[in-house]
Amino acid sequence: MESTEPAELGSGPPGSIPGVLKKLLENPPPPKFLEENGHEPVLSPSCPSPVDPDRVEVQVDFQPDPADLVLSTVPGGELFNPRVHRFSEDELKPQPMIKKAKKVFVPEEKKYWSRRSKNNVAAKRSRDARRLKENQITVRAAFLEKENAALRAEVAELRRDCGRSKNELAKYRDKYGPL
Repeated sequence: MESTEPAELGSGPPGSIPGVLKKLLENPPPPKFLEENGHEPVLSPSCPSPVDPDRVEVQVDFQPDPADLVLSTVPGGELFNPRVHRFSEDELKPQPMIKKAKKVFVPEEKKYWSRRSKNNVAAKRSRDARRLKENQITVRAAFLEKENAALRAEVAELRRDCGRSKNELAKYRDKYGPL
């Protein structure tokens, strides 16, 4: 008595195409869309597509020093998070040197000390803001270096997987002919 169900993978005489593969070869499923190179995209549950780079989260073992985070946080603001903070182009551009203003003769001593104290406060505020920005950039750079290393490791693993898959496909092609 013959079975009408397709043969399982690996069953049947050696050298014959298993039923499941034969069925796929005879009636391939229609592709939903093709990539630029003409191949079907490879989709998996762990890798959604299309990929929005801003939504991709890479598992990185990054634990910045709490003191660095405090130094990188605006006083009274939310704690600085290097994983999500994105600097604008303007924030990363070097700031131009500001030329000193011409010295202004101030005859009255009270007026002089008033200007000096205002200037001292402004200078301190400027130094603190610069230090804060430098700390934020340093913490973010450390996080990005860790993330980069993790992504490079992931790419290497994916390339190994791809190589193994290509080898496996080549073995099937050698055994059963081109698909």
